[in-house]
Amino acid sequence: MKDEALLNILEETAEKLSIKLSYEDLRKGEVATHGGIFILRGEKRIIIHKALTTGDKVDVLIDILSEVDTEGVHLPPEVREKIAKKKITA
Repeated sequence: MKDEALLNILEETAEKLSIKLSYEDLRKGEVATHGGIFILRGEKRIIIHKALTTGDKVDVLIDILSEVDTEGVHLPPEVREKIAKKKITA
């Protein structure tokens, strides 16, 4: 599966899990991160550095979604396998 299609599925998965996803410039100031998940005013949010390559955005989202319960969301087997593999290595 191409990175663009995979990124689209992962973005939709975050939406189905009621997690707001945005791409921001995270290289400003003293914070230097590719992205992460947090809770703001009771709402789960994912922010990813907007200048990352599509492949790097996919990697960040897989890392984050491997820490979230995705069992209630339909995912293609290839995507579920990538998330499960990350859970094992984490």
